[in-house]
Amino acid sequence: MSNDQKHKNIITELLNNTKRMKIIKKISTITKYRTAAVIALLLVICAGNDKLLAGEPAKLFNSDEIINIELRSDFTALEKDRTGEPQYHDGELKYYNSAGDTVTLNVGVMVRGNFRRDPSICNFPPLMINFKKKEVQGTLFDDQDKLKLVTPCDREEEVLKEYAVYRLYNEVTDYSFRVRLARISYFDTSTRTELFERYSFFLEDKDHVAERNDHVAKDRFLTPFDLETESFRRLAVFQFLVGNKDWYVSSRKNLVILQPDGFTAPPVAVPYDFDLAGLVDAGYSKPEGVPAGLIADKRVYRGICYTEDELSETFDFFMKLRPRFEEIISGQDFIPRGTRKDIIRYLDKSYGLIENEYLFSQMFGSSCQTRKDYNLAELK
Repeated sequence: MSNDQKHKNIITELLNNTKRMKIIKKISTITKYRTAAVIALLLVICAGNDKLLAGEPAKLFNSDEIINIELRSDFTALEKDRTGEPQYHDGELKYYNSAGDTVTLNVGVMVRGNFRRDPSICNFPPLMINFKKKEVQGTLFDDQDKLKLVTPCDREEEVLKEYAVYRLYNEVTDYSFRVRLARISYFDTSTRTELFERYSFFLEDKDHVAERNDHVAKDRFLTPFDLETESFRRLAVFQFLVGNKDWYVSSRKNLVILQPDGFTAPPVAVPYDFDLAGLVDAGYSKPEGVPAGLIADKRVYRGICYTEDELSETFDFFMKLRPRFEEIISGQDFIPRGTRKDIIRYLDKSYGLIENEYLFSQMFGSSCQTRKDYNLAELK
């Protein structure tokens, strides 16, 4: 086999490979042939393209098809845990597999969360579902351990809109949580009654997000200036577009920090919990008794102060994504048509703000963060 053919085979394998460490090993193989041009081409192809380098998600999150589920547990006891110390309660999760057979899994069900767990905020709490590893083998939930389940707080529409925000961010980067929508019938075993049937969605485990990106999840103190520049810039602008200001880097509020193995590169931040975003417009996000017209716009840029050229590059990235964003929202048939139009109108207004040079300088310049905000010395 000629060297050219060897190089072609290696690159083909690289492009089909989902693990960054294997790519590095293959680059080492290429160097044996002293083909600097091939290495340069490969790096150009891979540079900045985390979607190319990321691995496939687990079976559960590798499809957008809605799952029909029955979740049975002692929800009367679970309700009491909302103001006490949460504990797991025995439960059953049932669904139909591709062959039409019923699959029954024994699971633990626990109330979770802080804000949405409060019974004065939500009529129904968010849940944690604990699977048994031996039981899930070969099922839709293969390789799952504990999964967050985002449930309807009050209005079902809010769950669907938050799900849509996660789907949008999946288009921005693979440093993002995958989600899987389910239509769930909640059955209280203590009263032997069905509580309701509504949409909910499973949130990918943070360690799985890290693993498919060859990172590890680390709970460590840092500032925005410690993060990988481009991924953080895109994160901050995306949060602005959807009107979410309920996140903060130093406290890791609603962010998971992923660190490359061996600390070979800067960490990245992965956002979650978009329920307080203006696009979602959850009822509990508005102060009680305050007219909607008096509530300040939630679109606040909470990123670093970049130059106009630096931000323009990121804006261009999102402008190219705009048709895809609209396509995703329009394709969510389970969301009422009027609500889908409202979401697109919200995004249109956000895009209008980043396209307007005056508003850009006013909104971004007035709220962006500098190194002084974190008591960091200015770089020379």
